[in-house]
Amino acid sequence: RHQIGLVVNLEPKYPATASAEDAAATLRAEAYMNRQYLDAALLGRYPEELAEIFGEAWPDWKPEEVAALRVPIDFLGVNYYTRNVTRADAASWPLRAAAVRQVHATHTEIPWEVFPQGLTDTLLWVKKRYGDVPLYLTENGAAFYDPPQAPPDGVQDPLRVAYLRDHLRAVHGAIAAGCDVRGYFVWSLLDNLEWALGFSKRFGIVHVDFESQRRTPKASARFYSKVIATNGHGLA
Repeated sequence: RHQIGLVVNLEPKYPATASAEDAAATLRAEAYMNRQYLDAALLGRYPEELAEIFGEAWPDWKPEEVAALRVPIDFLGVNYYTRNVTRADAASWPLRAAAVRQVHATHTEIPWEVFPQGLTDTLLWVKKRYGDVPLYLTENGAAFYDPPQAPPDGVQDPLRVAYLRDHLRAVHGAIAAGCDVRGYFVWSLLDNLEWALGFSKRFGIVHVDFESQRRTPKASARFYSKVIATNGHGLA
């Protein structure tokens, strides 16, 4: 049977401090990034914070107009890469919120913080807020430096291997807690043309020499092939 779903980028927000100001800023950022889309599609309403964020620019929606946005879906696709630690910042328009870089954390080349727990938290949040919708991880991966040409002994990418291992374990944690996760897709199979970054960042588990077009599986490809061949038992 054919299925119709929705795919969204979700980025969990965490307050930088326990202050009321940071907590409110985190709610605004989370409403703007995450709930703005899912609340409309799955609950038939917009988050209250959006009216605060946009002020007079926010339309005076009729309840029946917003309710009409709610339609059944067969699955929800989640793209997850990182989290965001948020502080209040009156100068940052329109959210009055700013990201706080976690200086002691590992970062990808983007640079995004590597935070696997955020994936577990995100999946559990979706379940709690929107119910038991079937979930797919439609994008998850990391850009780390790889040489333009593959070395004779292959492409070793231990940081990407660690990223995938830890995030797959995070998915297992969400499944153990009751999330209905049906599938997981690495971003990406090949080093590719990124919409916002061109060829400058490499996400692939297969190396691409952009001059010769030669393809070389990286260590992460060998790792992932073992994981899927054992249905995740290789994560132990």
